[in-house]
Amino acid sequence: MPIRKPWIQPTAESIRAIPAVVGVYEIADAEGNLLYIGQAGGREPFGLRTRIALHFGGDDPNAVLRERAAQFRWEANQQYTTKRLEMLMQFQRDQSDDGGVEWPPAHPAGDWRDTPQLGRLRRSQPAERPSG
Repeated sequence: MPIRKPWIQPTAESIRAIPAVVGVYEIADAEGNLLYIGQAGGREPFGLRTRIALHFGGDDPNAVLRERAAQFRWEANQQYTTKRLEMLMQFQRDQSDDGGVEWPPAHPAGDWRDTPQLGRLRRSQPAERPSG
């Protein structure tokens, strides 16, 4: 469920190349450690381009992103809210397997409205067949 694209370095050209569409994005530090999973909806004037540019403009209100954000990747997706929730649930499931953290590092540092209530993804259990 994560975005399966290479990381992009934030330059003026790479930000301008992002289309004005809705979708989801990931931000990572220089080593590729995921910091944030975000979305750009219909209220953003230029969709993904606006949201991603905010994080690399030097005045991001999120201290973790302001200090550590080094690369990004994005995916156009009309179901951006659902896709982001799926990505966050996948992150939590993967981290619980490793005994890790519940949220990417920049999420707790952000606005509480940006931290949704999530369900839990579980690996499916094989169905038991009745004996007899």
